[in-house]
Amino acid sequence: MQSDVRAVLQYVPSFRGKVFVVVVNQDEMTELALAEAILDLIALQQVGVRLVLVTLGNDQGGIDYFLMDRELKWQRVLSNGKSVQEIIERGQLALVELPGHATLDESILNIALSVGAKKLIALICRSSLVRSAISSDEALTWEGEDAHLFHRAGNVCSRGIPRVHLLDQSHQGVLMDELFSNEGVGTMVYADDYLSVRPIHQDDISELLAMVGRSIRDAHLVPRSWDEIEESLGDFLVLTIDGNVVGCVALHVSPDLLSGEVACLYVKQSHGGRGYGRRLVKAVEERARELQLKWVFALSNRAAQFFTEKLGYVHASVEEIPEKRQIRLKESGRESVIVRKNLS
Repeated sequence: MQSDVRAVLQYVPSFRGKVFVVVVNQDEMTELALAEAILDLIALQQVGVRLVLVTLGNDQGGIDYFLMDRELKWQRVLSNGKSVQEIIERGQLALVELPGHATLDESILNIALSVGAKKLIALICRSSLVRSAISSDEALTWEGEDAHLFHRAGNVCSRGIPRVHLLDQSHQGVLMDELFSNEGVGTMVYADDYLSVRPIHQDDISELLAMVGRSIRDAHLVPRSWDEIEESLGDFLVLTIDGNVVGCVALHVSPDLLSGEVACLYVKQSHGGRGYGRRLVKAVEERARELQLKWVFALSNRAAQFFTEKLGYVHASVEEIPEKRQIRLKESGRESVIVRKNLS
């Protein structure tokens, strides 16, 4: 279960008032898994999420026990009763029963579209699901295991639902762990700006300083102050996940406008090993090309191997970097490995 209170609380304002459609198949779920899912739905309802619960399978009577036995406000959608929209607008969970239907089929998509759902969440019997976030375009061309499911999720996104979550129903507390963290525990297919590299904003400076503080203390990065970052704000890019800054990099252009230094490369430890560092460096290299720089270089110790093995950089001598940077390096007293890459 997600235990970082700060990580949880950052999502509450963005979730409040939004519509989530959750799909479960009672024939495939154990009583314990179903009970856990209902507890998670209660938590979502308490923070202001508007919920639609779609149940598949033939054992439709079993859900009533779990819904009535807990403090969940709900109402079943009947053909001659209130509509799904009416029920969720008055703060109740709308229960829609679709026996015989398949996960993410057209009927479910139509329900999600009709209420303007921001998320379509399917709890499925798939312990092999990878923990990842992929774009709808990637999902539509997915090959291998569960390709049909990914294709369908990609299609759902292309039809107007920003995000589809495919979750292993046997994972205890899966809804909370998936929704209240940047990385989640299941597979998310997205059609919005879930992950992006963008120029830094002034409001990001405090987050950047806090983020790289540990690395500065460990002497991996050069110490920087608020004023220093603010003065060179145009040099920085940040990587965001769900709007949260998790990585940064800078490109400091040399006075002769021929080269640039790739600096302040950092990714939060909690987000390491997912290719975000490479994504940041590629983004800053693209910026260097737009500025018509001929080559870029980086000074590092621990990351030198990353640059040479993953990004095509080669070792260089101190005499190759701009003279002004040579002087600063000598004055700092730091020993750094220098790597460079031609951009032509």
